[in-house]
Amino acid sequence: MTGVPNGLDREVAPRDLFFSTTDRKGVIDGANHVFSRYSRMEMDELLDAPHNVVRHPDIPGGLFRITWDLLRSGYPMAGYIKSLASDGVGYWVFATMTPLGDGYLSVRQRPCRTDLFAAATGLYQTVAPKEKAWRAAGSSRAQAAKSGADELTAGIASLGAASYQDFIREVVPAEVAARRALTSWTGPDPRDPGSGLTQDLVDAAIAVDRALDARMASLDELGALSGELARTQAETGEVLDRLRDAVSSAAAASHAVSDTWPVLGRVVEPLTEISQWLCDAIEQLDARLGEVREAIAELRLRTALARLHDEMLAEFAREVAAGDAPDRAPLYVHQLCRALEEAATTAGRGLTLTHEGLRTLARDLGEVQTQTRTFQRQLATWRLLIPRYGLSRQLDPFTRPIDGQLNSGLRQIGALREIVAQCQAVAQPVDDAPMTAAIGAVTAARIQVEQLSR
Repeated sequence: MTGVPNGLDREVAPRDLFFSTTDRKGVIDGANHVFSRYSRMEMDELLDAPHNVVRHPDIPGGLFRITWDLLRSGYPMAGYIKSLASDGVGYWVFATMTPLGDGYLSVRQRPCRTDLFAAATGLYQTVAPKEKAWRAAGSSRAQAAKSGADELTAGIASLGAASYQDFIREVVPAEVAARRALTSWTGPDPRDPGSGLTQDLVDAAIAVDRALDARMASLDELGALSGELARTQAETGEVLDRLRDAVSSAAAASHAVSDTWPVLGRVVEPLTEISQWLCDAIEQLDARLGEVREAIAELRLRTALARLHDEMLAEFAREVAAGDAPDRAPLYVHQLCRALEEAATTAGRGLTLTHEGLRTLARDLGEVQTQTRTFQRQLATWRLLIPRYGLSRQLDPFTRPIDGQLNSGLRQIGALREIVAQCQAVAQPVDDAPMTAAIGAVTAARIQVEQLSR
C-alpha cells in the first residue's frame, strides 16, 4: 500500500538497522522486522512488492538512475534517501546497496554525518524541481531521470568528488564510523541472544568485528598516507614546469657563451638527458599516485561495507532470537552471511592489492628520488661554473629558474624520502589469520542454516 505524503517526518533511531533484498528488477524478496516497522507495512505487504512502494516523491529520479547504473555494473551504491511509510510519514535513511547473487541487498541506517547529509539533500532540492519542469515540458520519466542524474553528478563534482563513485567511497566509511560513535557502538553485543544457531551467528559476528578492528589502524594510516599522496600528486605539474624551465635556461645560457666557454654546454648535455628521464617518470608517477589513492579509497569502502553487513547480521540474529523475524528468516540469514563473506573477502583482496601498489609506488618514488639527487648535483656543478668564469652578470637573466630548482629540488628530495618511508611502513604484511577464522565461522553458521532449513 503506497502512502500519500502528509508533510510529516519521523527519525530513524540511531541503533536501528534494517535491510531488504530484491531481485534484479527491484522486487522485494526479503526484509526484516525493523523495515516493516518503519514502512508501516506488514511483511506480506512488503514481500513481492516493487521497492519503490516506499519511494518518496521528494527524491529526484536521477538518484535512482545512478543507483541502477552502478548496481547493474556490479558496483555498490550508497546515498541519502527519503522513504515514505504507508501512513504518509517520511523518514530519511542512509542506504547502501550491493549486488548479491541474483539480486541486491540494501542496508539502511540513520544519517549520522550531518555535513554530508546536508550537502546531498541540498542537491536534491535543486534537482527535483528541475525534473518536474522537464516532465511538464514533455520529457519522459526516463529522460528526466537521465538529465537529473547528470545534474546530480555535476553537483557531486562541485562538492569535491570527481564522480559519484568517489562520493560513495567517502560517505560509506564516514557514515558507518559516525553511527558507531553516535551509539557508542563497540561491536555486536556478546550477551546470550538465545542458544544454538543465533548464538553461533552472534559469536561469528563478534569475531569478524574484532578482526576488522585489527585492520582499522592500518586503514587509518592508509587514509593519512592518501592525503600525502594527494598533495604530492597536486604538485607534480609544478615540479615538471620547474625542471623544464631550469634545463631550458641552462641550455640557453650555455648557448649564449658557447664560443668562449664551451665547457658549460658539455656540462648541460647530461642534464638534458636526466631531466627527460625525470619528466617521463614523474608523468607516469602521477598516474600511479592516482591509482594507489583510488585503491586506498576503495579498500576503506569495502571494509566499511563489511563492518555494516557484520552489524546487520548480528542485529538480525537477535531479531530471530526475540521471535521478531519473519517466516523466511533462515533464507535471510543465509543471504546476510553470504553478503558478509563477500564483503570481507573483497576487502581482504583489496588490502593485498593496495599493499602491492604501495610497494611498487615506493620503488618508483625511490628511483625518482635518486635521479632527482643526481640532477641536482649536476645542475649545481653547472651553476658553480658561472661565477668561476666571471659570467654572473652576463648570465644573470638565465639563472633565476635554475636557482629556484636548486632550492625546490632539495625540498622535493626530502619529501620523496618521507613518502617512500611511509609507503614501506604501511605496506607491511598483515596477519589475516583472525579474519580467515572469523569468516570461516560465518560460513559454518550459514551451512548450518542451510541444513536446518531443508
